[in-house]
Amino acid sequence: MKARFTTKQPAVSWQPLDNGMVDVTICLNGQEVTDESSHVDEFGQVQTAIDTYWEYDFRQFRGKAENISRAAVEKNPEKYLEYQPLQEKTLEQKLQEQDENIRMLTECLLEMSEAVYV
Repeated sequence: MKARFTTKQPAVSWQPLDNGMVDVTICLNGQEVTDESSHVDEFGQVQTAIDTYWEYDFRQFRGKAENISRAAVEKNPEKYLEYQPLQEKTLEQKLQEQDENIRMLTECLLEMSEAVYV
């Protein structure tokens, strides 16, 4: 994804949050771009504006600080342009997993009891 800024940006911005998370912003391959635009004002005069900005390959994500190494991101930020942080499982997913584990353990227990008592 591309992003535009009015000022030059660092390659990696690391912002720790209070909840053990971190916001990471990556801006690579910056190019200074100038756009010229014209419009007619209320007096019929053509007004020309020249805008200069910085355009970057951009990625921003939030993840658990324990799962992301600041040193690794700063050493090789290109690798993180497509990074997807691990997503927490929903309560429903956790319950379904636990239900499957309980069923499997129950089956194992029944098989073991048959083997022992037969």
